Amino acid sequence: MTEPLHPDGSPSGSNSANAAAATSAAPAGAILLIGDELLSGKIRDENGWFLAKMMRRRGIALVEIRTVSDRVEHIGEALGQLLAQAPLVFTSGGVGPTHDDRTLEAIAQATGRPLQRNAQIEGELRQHYKDRLTPEALTMADLPEGTVLRAGPGWPVLRLDVDQPQPARIYILPGVPGLLRAKVERLEHLPDELPQGEGWHLATVHSTLEEAKLAAMLEDILAQFPGVEIGSYPRWSREEDGSVRYHVRVTLEGPRSAAQRVELAREALRQALPPDTVIDDPTSA
Repeated sequence: MTEPLHPDGSPSGSNSANAAAATSAAPAGAILLIGDELLSGKIRDENGWFLAKMMRRRGIALVEIRTVSDRVEHIGEALGQLLAQAPLVFTSGGVGPTHDDRTLEAIAQATGRPLQRNAQIEGELRQHYKDRLTPEALTMADLPEGTVLRAGPGWPVLRLDVDQPQPARIYILPGVPGLLRAKVERLEHLPDELPQGEGWHLATVHSTLEEAKLAAMLEDILAQFPGVEIGSYPRWSREEDGSVRYHVRVTLEGPRSAAQRVELAREALRQALPPDTVIDDPTSA
C-alpha cells in the first residue's frame, strides 16, 4: 500500500487519535491543486510537495492537499471546504489566459467577491505583452474584489482575505512550478506575511521486528504518552550478497516544546523492543 506523505517529505503512516493534540497549537494550512492535467497524469505535481515542505519548515500544520479539475464548481466547492478547516489556503494553477484557467472566477464566486479589473496588473500585462496583448491575456487582471498584491516588484502574489466560513487568507498562485517557488520565496521574505509556528521535534527508532508484532507495543506507547504522534513504515533494502533485509522505521513526533516527552516515548519504545531487534538507521551508513 502506498504511504501518504508527511509535510517534511517522509511518509505519514498510521496516526493515533491523539495525533491532533501534537499539532493543535500549530497554525493550520491547506493546499488546493487545480488542473485537469494533474488528474489525468499528464503533469506530475511538484507544487503540493514544495508547499508542504515550506509549511513543515515554518511549523504550519498541513491538514489537507486536494486536487480538483478546472471546473468552476469543483474549485469553489473544494475551496469552501478547505477554508472551513484551515485559515490559510494556497491554491496552485488556473490563473493563465486560456479557456481552462478558471481559478480567479471560481474564487470570486465562492467568496462572493465580483471580479474587478486591477489597474496595476493591467499595467504589468501591457508592459509585458506590448503589441502582442490580447483580450484573453487581459483577463489575468480580473481579480476578486479585495485582492491584495504582495511580494513585488514585478508580477505580484495574489492574496485574498476573507471572513467566511472563518477569518482566512487565500494565496492564489500559478501552476508553473518555477513561478510558484519564486513567489513563495518572496512571500517568506516579507515580515509577518506567513505564519510561523514552533515546529516539531522528530525522533526515530529502527527495528527488525515485524509490524504485526510491533503494533501492540506502539499502542502501549501511545497510551503512555498522549499527544505524541507515532508512525511506522516498513522498509526493504538489498544487502551486498543480494539478500533482502527488512526493517521498520518508527517515528515519534510532537511540538518542539514537548521534545523531552517525545524522547521519553522513544526510550520507552526502545526498552519495550527485544534488544536484538533494535538496529541503527540502515540509511545513515
